[in-house]
Amino acid sequence: MLDRILQELKEIKLLLGSQKKIWTLDEFCAYTGISKLYAYHLTSTNKIKCSRPFGKKIFFNSDEVIEFLKQNAVDGEKEIKGKINRYLLNKVV
Repeated sequence: MLDRILQELKEIKLLLGSQKKIWTLDEFCAYTGISKLYAYHLTSTNKIKCSRPFGKKIFFNSDEVIEFLKQNAVDGEKEIKGKINRYLLNKVV
């Protein structure tokens, strides 16, 4: 029971940390749900922008992380139907 409470307090602390402008690796992983291993892979392959001001510890800009998470958006049903209708209207004319 005590372990469960401590775990929940740790999660709350990490979520409160997501309100900051600059995140540590742990805060980045808590916000995105990405594992540390995959986060290191993303940084080493330059797929996500990060800073290493001291050479080892990794920091992320929250705005850049949010932009990273928005890429490769998938259209919803409404957008797809709109595209189909526009395509069909252009083909008829």
